[in-house]
Amino acid sequence: MSSKQSLHKSADLRLQVVSLSRNNSFSGTVDQPPNRRDEFKKLARIIAVTHFLPFAVSVSEETPDEPYQWNVFRRKGHTAMYAGIRSLVENQDIDCTQLGWIGYYQDLNGNEHTCESLSDESRFNIVKALEAYHAVPAFVDKDDAHGHYEGYSKQILWPLLHYMSWSDSHPVQPNWWSSYQRVNRIFASALTSICNDDDIIWVHDYHLLLLPELIRSALPLATIGFFLHSPFPSSELFRSLPQRKEILYGMLGSTSIGFQTYSYARHFLSSCTRVLGLESSPTGIDNKGSMVAIGVFPIGIDSKSVQKRRSLPSVEIKMKSLREMFANKLIIIGRDRLDEVAGIKQKLEAFERFLEMYPKYQNNVVLIQVTQPGQTRQPRLESKISELVTSINSNYGSLEFMPVLYHHTFLDSDEYMALLNIADLCLITVIRDGMNTGSLEYVVCQQDKHSPLILSEFTGTAGSVSGAIQINPWDYEAVAQAIDTAFSMTPEEKTVRYEQMYKHVMSHDAQYWANSFIEDLRATALAGQSSTETPCLDPALIIKDFTQARRRLIMLDYDGTLTPITNIPAEALPPPEMLVALGKLCADQRNLVCVISGRDRQFLELHLGGIKGLALSGEHGSFIRYPGDEWINLLDQMDMGWKDEVMSIFEFFTERTAGSTIEAKETSITWHFRNADPEYGEFQAKECMNHLEDSVVSKLPVEILVGKKCLEVRPISVNKGEIVKRLMGTHPEQWDFVACAGDDKTDEDMFRALRTMQRSIGKTRANSDDPSLQESPHYFTITVGPADKKSAAAWHVTSSQKIVETLTDLAAVE
Repeated sequence: MSSKQSLHKSADLRLQVVSLSRNNSFSGTVDQPPNRRDEFKKLARIIAVTHFLPFAVSVSEETPDEPYQWNVFRRKGHTAMYAGIRSLVENQDIDCTQLGWIGYYQDLNGNEHTCESLSDESRFNIVKALEAYHAVPAFVDKDDAHGHYEGYSKQILWPLLHYMSWSDSHPVQPNWWSSYQRVNRIFASALTSICNDDDIIWVHDYHLLLLPELIRSALPLATIGFFLHSPFPSSELFRSLPQRKEILYGMLGSTSIGFQTYSYARHFLSSCTRVLGLESSPTGIDNKGSMVAIGVFPIGIDSKSVQKRRSLPSVEIKMKSLREMFANKLIIIGRDRLDEVAGIKQKLEAFERFLEMYPKYQNNVVLIQVTQPGQTRQPRLESKISELVTSINSNYGSLEFMPVLYHHTFLDSDEYMALLNIADLCLITVIRDGMNTGSLEYVVCQQDKHSPLILSEFTGTAGSVSGAIQINPWDYEAVAQAIDTAFSMTPEEKTVRYEQMYKHVMSHDAQYWANSFIEDLRATALAGQSSTETPCLDPALIIKDFTQARRRLIMLDYDGTLTPITNIPAEALPPPEMLVALGKLCADQRNLVCVISGRDRQFLELHLGGIKGLALSGEHGSFIRYPGDEWINLLDQMDMGWKDEVMSIFEFFTERTAGSTIEAKETSITWHFRNADPEYGEFQAKECMNHLEDSVVSKLPVEILVGKKCLEVRPISVNKGEIVKRLMGTHPEQWDFVACAGDDKTDEDMFRALRTMQRSIGKTRANSDDPSLQESPHYFTITVGPADKKSAAAWHVTSSQKIVETLTDLAAVE
């Protein structure tokens, strides 16, 4: 079997496993006919979208004047991400296109210029030059590029994602957010111009957080993956961002979202729950009825490329020079960006403590610390690092030897590889990092020496590289002890630890990361395609059937159907246009309209009682009031003695759950936790439900109804489906037109009741001698929510406003 065949076989197996593990996220079955699955894998093109293309362009010497021809060369940086995408491009069985900003071009003198000054023909030539590299450029003007990248991305998002308050980074410019939005829209426009329905879109990193939702708006059925290469902070910090909702909803336009570690995924889930009020599970988020999958995909490096680079003859020359320079010295290597989160200050503090605690290493150990420019210039940090370096060298160095060699410059590849090859220890003390691929490159370069790795537990790599010595960079004494432990290891222990790390790094490389994410995204998309989607309500059809019918029955839920859900139930007041539409419909003698709600009858009477001819049902079917009649208590003969016991349980949990409230109705009791802490509220709700099931439900004729951020205890014989049967009457075939709309679990009882009655009515009408009854009735069961929402309804609309608009259209029928 060839390597590609083996890859495809393992990918198919992974696809099946992921599909089965995600079956709670989708309605319908997961299985797809084999030919459909193979067709999807074969035809789906992958479009990888990154802020910068992995390529840059320079003017060709053949065209000193416009229109220019172009030379294409690879861009530096983001090596792991670009390596993963490149593995897809170079795979002969995958059609992969790359889309991103081309950045600035270089003229014949090597100076950089913005592309906005180029002629259309020169820009077109850039597009043509990149075609050979399967790349499509996006063009962004200078002001928006600066506001988007140097402004909002680097000054706001990057610090925030790395646990630094966004307001501490730089004075905020009001145009940064506008530029960030415009650039994301530019990318969306460029993408939709080349995208087909079957394409897989893979968006990368914090520069493009709004892009998934923008794509979803233009291409509702698109398969969109998003991967965040940076950390994601806790919800307590993230919620300080003014644009927090826009950012989260932007990401939730994805089919699947990937993170480096589970903790980052957990923080994102928590933010969606706390900031947006969405329900989540460890594997996904319910975004208004549509499930967004969440996964963890630790990134790797291009390990084969590192192996080749470390063995170059030019690297051997550098290694020889370094060995002579540091003969008989133990070498500690560190390479970081000059940022607060890199932990350089902590590293130097810990190294100084090490030399103090273990005098035997003085004059025998050298720390080679290389830094390169960070996200922003930080003079205070630079000054503090210089002070520490001077202090260590003054206290523990001499004219002949300095224990710290600090280089604030870019290293060329040969010098970097040489240092990684000869190092006796790699010390990484970052206080927050997405992955830290430098540690993985060190492992590949240590095939000869098997030197240890000390790794901060706050890196994304820490959970994957089990052979490393993990440390808390703030605990200087523990870091000092870890350095001594590393130098004191026996060769056998070094080898055991190294082999664990090397095996992981080589098997989980950038290619494995890219393939894993894409196969998981494909599986998620296939599972979504296999589910049964509810079609969108056809306005023309419902109006036509309504117009032709002689007897019409319309049944409507209230909260979430006629009015949007609100945090404070008392604020869910009926909109004026809805009252007008209901009034007109009730005035027609051919119509019977009933609002079937979980609200108590006092609320319904107050807000809807003035509509003449409107039937009302309250407390999920406990009460009903026919047009012109008094309220009927359908449970007046039932013993309500259980309410005291339930009330005491609810009071117990209300006292211990801030923000929760109790709503006592005549025939039921509801505990609301919508305004409580989302995660703690869900936890308390589960505890409360377990308590109710053990002490009440098991011995009394009541049931627990789990609603939207609430628990309701009611008699077991009560539900909205029973009201539907009452309204349909003893001769349900009398209705030519039946419409029923709702949005939550309690309304599913209505849909199921109508589905059952529709089957029996169809048979009754078919056997009737009355010609007017032989025609099938028109039933419209409508759920409010997305198309892939699990529901027994036959149609869906996206919002309560659509229900009101439909009622208005029906009311206009003469």
